[in-house]
Amino acid sequence: MSNKVNQAQQWRLFISNFIGFTVIFVSLGVIVFVLFRNAMLTSTDQALRVERSSRLNGAPLAKKPVNQGKQPGGRVQNGRAIHPFMTTTLIFNRAGKITNHAQLGSRYDTLKGITLDTSQVGQLHTIQIGGKYNFRTLLVKVPQKNPDKMVAGKYLLIMENIDPQKAAMSNFTRVLLITMGIFWLLSILMSIWMSRLTMRPILKSWGRQTEFVGNAAHELRTPLTIIQNKLELLLTKPNDKIIDQAENIAIANSESQRLQKLTQDLLALARSDSNTLQTNFESTHVAAFLQRTVEPYTEIAASQGKRLELAPVTEFRATLDQNLIHQLMNILIDNALKYSPQGSTITLSAKVVGRKWQLIVADQGIGVNDADRKRIFDRFYRVDSSRSRQTGGNGLGLSIAHWIVNLHHGTITVKANQPQGSQFVTTLPLNPLTGLGGRHEKK
Repeated sequence: MSNKVNQAQQWRLFISNFIGFTVIFVSLGVIVFVLFRNAMLTSTDQALRVERSSRLNGAPLAKKPVNQGKQPGGRVQNGRAIHPFMTTTLIFNRAGKITNHAQLGSRYDTLKGITLDTSQVGQLHTIQIGGKYNFRTLLVKVPQKNPDKMVAGKYLLIMENIDPQKAAMSNFTRVLLITMGIFWLLSILMSIWMSRLTMRPILKSWGRQTEFVGNAAHELRTPLTIIQNKLELLLTKPNDKIIDQAENIAIANSESQRLQKLTQDLLALARSDSNTLQTNFESTHVAAFLQRTVEPYTEIAASQGKRLELAPVTEFRATLDQNLIHQLMNILIDNALKYSPQGSTITLSAKVVGRKWQLIVADQGIGVNDADRKRIFDRFYRVDSSRSRQTGGNGLGLSIAHWIVNLHHGTITVKANQPQGSQFVTTLPLNPLTGLGGRHEKK
């Protein structure tokens, strides 16, 4: 079911990306096409306006007919055929009849079908003649007082051939369509790649969330089931004294404490995911701080037949959140006590390394193999599930430790402790606030 949902989401992302790319490419193509077309006609329109001004100012038309060549309607220059129509002017009388057919020569046969439309005076138009010649036209009405008697009181249709522009526009359109087609295909590939790239962290987060929920439900179900069974057993024996059911009550109480610890850990992880935890970084005398933190655990270790030692620490100061580092040390020391045999020694030490300082918790326990070291900080991961359940572990402590170290911009690794056991090495900057712009509180 989740795969279908993920595929559907990825398909929707692909469609949205593809539509976005398509709209961008089409819009760009249309804009470029319109701008290019307007630029192609701008010079022609300007030439028509200049010609109109000269005619209105009385500049005379050429009275000699165009020298005709071997091709109908064309002329020859240096052995090459020149386009027969470049700039042409038709003179219409008030009745709409062409009066300068003598100057047009053989071109008159092609142009005689053009009719006068007085409503188009002063307007620019594009027309096609004979199915192959394209002209940009401007109709001008010449005043009766114009010095040139040949055009005075008549209509002039100034025509500029735009076949070269049309050919260039056609070639440009073809190239533009091919380019847009290529980019349209590329947009499909880009959309597929981007949808997969976008879904990758989502799928990873979804997978982690699903795994987290499943593991949390499993961890919660075990103590709840035990507590429920013990309470149901007590209900079947209402006349028994507390001393008679002390063992069942103790088991239920132990599972209740385990459930409380698990709930606190889950709440801490939830806060870490939502970045809502407030931190209070302050300058701390590390030696005295470590002494205060380790001291209560020495008695706990002794009660278990183990020894907890704090190696002498050279005095130095570091900026840290005392509550979080205290929690980090509790996790690491508690983890070492759980997996260390009786008679073993757990050593805690700290030292300055350049601009950083290291906190090392070394035990003589079962150790961690190379395969487990890669996942030991994952949520709910346990090296030995059966042993962890006996010791009350839920696989969240080291995940929280890793999160605390990240908040301090540090690193935490696990190494082998010779001749036996593990070393948890935490490396923290002396002043993590340097990377936070000097802030003493982070939300």
